[in-house]
Amino acid sequence: MGNPAIFNTDQGVQFTSNAWIGAVEGAGVRVSMDGKGRCFDNIFVERLWRTVKYEGVYLKGYCSPK
Repeated sequence: MGNPAIFNTDQGVQFTSNAWIGAVEGAGVRVSMDGKGRCFDNIFVERLWRTVKYEGVYLKGYCSPK
C-alpha cells in the first residue's frame, strides 16, 4: 500500500515528541497537526461511530464487511 503523503494528528504529547516526528518524517511522510483546542471538532463523528459499533457491529457480529 505504501505510506500516506500526510499524517494528521492532534497536539497530544505522544505526537509532538521529536522521536515520533523524526520517525514519521524519516519515512517520507509530512506531519500535520490540528490547532490547539480543535479536539472538540470530531466529537460528533466519534459519537456516531461509537453508536454504529455498539448498536450494530458488536451486536450482530458481522463476519465480513459485506
